[in-house]
Amino acid sequence: MKKIIILFITALLLATPMWAKDDDPVELTTTFLVMMPKAKASSVTKTLKKQEGVTKVETNAQEQKVIVTFVSDKNSVSNLISVFKQMGITAAALETGCFGSKEGCINAIKPDNWMP
Repeated sequence: MKKIIILFITALLLATPMWAKDDDPVELTTTFLVMMPKAKASSVTKTLKKQEGVTKVETNAQEQKVIVTFVSDKNSVSNLISVFKQMGITAAALETGCFGSKEGCINAIKPDNWMP
């Protein structure tokens, strides 16, 4: 009986890291498909860079895409979509990473080091 208890406790201790949630903030990059006039691209970039946690903004008016990198504990995809809406721009998140996102995967792409 002692062996079974020891094996159970050992298995539980080894499995615990799989259940542990990593709350450390990470940088997430999300690609947004937007509907905006080309003349508005620079103001979109300036407005997004002012948002808390946003570290990088790439605007491509030709392709109607905006790529935003932000810190996961400071901002979110849904908040950024709200910012676009306040600017009068329709936006949809094309893709974002899963790891570290409070909102989970949104049309997620798998990172290079992803393992099934």
